Amino acid sequence: MTDYQPLIDALDAGDEETFWFGPASAEQIQRLQGLLKLQLPADLVAFLLTCGGGGVVQSEIAGIEDNDATLCNGGSLLYATTYCRSEFGLPEHLAVIYLRDDEVCWAVDCSAQGQGRVLSYSLFQRKIERVLNPSFSLFFQHYVNLRL
Repeated sequence: MTDYQPLIDALDAGDEETFWFGPASAEQIQRLQGLLKLQLPADLVAFLLTCGGGGVVQSEIAGIEDNDATLCNGGSLLYATTYCRSEFGLPEHLAVIYLRDDEVCWAVDCSAQGQGRVLSYSLFQRKIERVLNPSFSLFFQHYVNLRL
């Protein structure tokens, strides 16, 4: 399992402004999974337990804010996923980790077949475009490396 803290510390020490939501509890992660009717991959769960979500300002990764899975605002995984499901036909097995201006949507495939891959989902074509990374942990490593 990836230890996210060194990557978070590296981002915090860099030149860009960062913002973290605060660690999420196992209880709140379970609550989020129930609300979304998904089983999140272990590496995404570890990320949420470590920092709750966030990252470089204006490029934050969706998560659980203030250790409350029911918060449904722009930065939350609950909001991003339910919004994309209702407005853009996002498949039920995907959890949105990044949503930007109704143009860019990246999601984690929570299906058994998807094995936690991070995908680009076309909001306008309403389909999966491509695999960005084979896992959330590799996605986050690339996210950090691009900003250092």
